[in-house]
Amino acid sequence: MSEAGEQDKPGPRPVLFALLMPWGRVGSHLVTIALNDTPGISVENEPTTAIRTRGHAEGLDPAEIGARQMRHLHDFTVTHPPGRIGAGLKLSHRSLVDQTGYLQELSDLEFRLVLLLRRNFLKCAVSQMRALSRAQEARHAGKWASPWAVRTEEPKPGPEPLDVAEAIRLTQLFEKLHHRMMRNVNAVFGQDCKCVEYEDLAAEPDRVIREVFGYLDLPAPEVIRIRHRKATSDCLKDDILNYDAFAEAVRDAGLEAFL
Repeated sequence: MSEAGEQDKPGPRPVLFALLMPWGRVGSHLVTIALNDTPGISVENEPTTAIRTRGHAEGLDPAEIGARQMRHLHDFTVTHPPGRIGAGLKLSHRSLVDQTGYLQELSDLEFRLVLLLRRNFLKCAVSQMRALSRAQEARHAGKWASPWAVRTEEPKPGPEPLDVAEAIRLTQLFEKLHHRMMRNVNAVFGQDCKCVEYEDLAAEPDRVIREVFGYLDLPAPEVIRIRHRKATSDCLKDDILNYDAFAEAVRDAGLEAFL
């Protein structure tokens, strides 16, 4: 083969993978940034969510939005810069129009699947509400680069009162979304995936993130930089000003195990 032919020959296909979460508040920033910080690896952040948001704004019907999500997935599998060794998608399962169909395409295209889970649905709800509060209130401007992920050098958000009914509603919603995702993943991938539980990730981020690199058969960096911190304490009482009323309502709703 000529020198020109060798230059035109495509390199090996990178490892394709997806980081899948039921919705959010599962530590996805920690995992995604560690991968993106590694030369030759890139993760695209929630493209299906962006496609769905734009589609709704344009007044598209769900079928067309779902078709756009599928087209993006197929385009993603064939468009990578030279030298890329790993290419991933961070995805919200909730954003997928055709959830089982999209998962089946991931499987058919030989994507490796990492599930980002948080089985304490109450703490997931509290984390979501506190982040939304930071995003909505002008008084937080300038304290954090992003309300959704607090950097290690930024101050930990302080306690605040929470809407108890909304916390219970979100807890029940997160539980529903979790189980729906697990059913769909099991139907398509079975046990052929890597599960990352938030509590394990928060307790030992270096170890858990290295396990993700290992599962993906990608080289982990010597140093994994942890750029973000927990914005909500493990002890909810520390961050909820109306905790006594909150805890009573949570117990009455049958969710005491999550306190």
